[in-house]
Amino acid sequence: MKLTKNVILGGAVATTVVAGTITFNTEIAGAVKNNIEALKTKIEAFPQNDEKLVNKYEALRSDAEAKITELKTELEKSNSNQDQLNNEISRLEGEVKKANVAIEALKLYSDVAVQSVANLNPTDASTLPGLDGEIVEEEQIATATSHFYADSVHVTITLNTDINIGVFKKGNIKIQYLDANGNQIQLKDKTWDGYLNNDGKQFGKGLINNNNCSNELEAGKTYSTTLRTSSLNEVAQVVITVVNNEGESITINKLNPNQ
Repeated sequence: MKLTKNVILGGAVATTVVAGTITFNTEIAGAVKNNIEALKTKIEAFPQNDEKLVNKYEALRSDAEAKITELKTELEKSNSNQDQLNNEISRLEGEVKKANVAIEALKLYSDVAVQSVANLNPTDASTLPGLDGEIVEEEQIATATSHFYADSVHVTITLNTDINIGVFKKGNIKIQYLDANGNQIQLKDKTWDGYLNNDGKQFGKGLINNNNCSNELEAGKTYSTTLRTSSLNEVAQVVITVVNNEGESITINKLNPNQ
């Protein structure tokens, strides 16, 4: 089984046309990607959170111990206010004990969490049914993301190959913005001048052949474009189609999660 050169991606993974007739299960693939993102978020958030807690308790202990040392020195030199000084030393010693209890509880919890992660094993592709060991060749022209905001939709495209988006060239990057009914709100493509941005520079000479812009897009670089909107839900879906210099294309569908 071999994928065709034209690949349609929806959501994070989306729909893939196989052999021109079979449609890849978009919903399940999207669910897997959502699970991956959720796991990544959890794994990234765990050490960040625990590091803050450790630093907090370490700072509390350090400050309290430094103050205790200071107060004990003052107590040795002073013949008055000894009860007050002793009370403050006792209070600070109590804070140190609380910090120690918190650190011990944090260690137990983190030990369990780390062990849980250690027990996770990457999925062995050879154990999955369906493909019967055949190699699936994927066309990797580009990847893309869409971010939906209250006043705009921001799209980024990262290329895996050089593309010339000259009007009379095969290469193109087309972005369609659709509403909830599938109607086109806006279409951006290589006929627009300066519709793509990278590092402060504009790309796409467009139909007017804008000499301030370039048609040469480079592999490994990320290009972006922004559409101003009137509300968070105005754009329900963004369809991004990238065509390479050989005319091979990939289409990536991005749904507005706020719908």
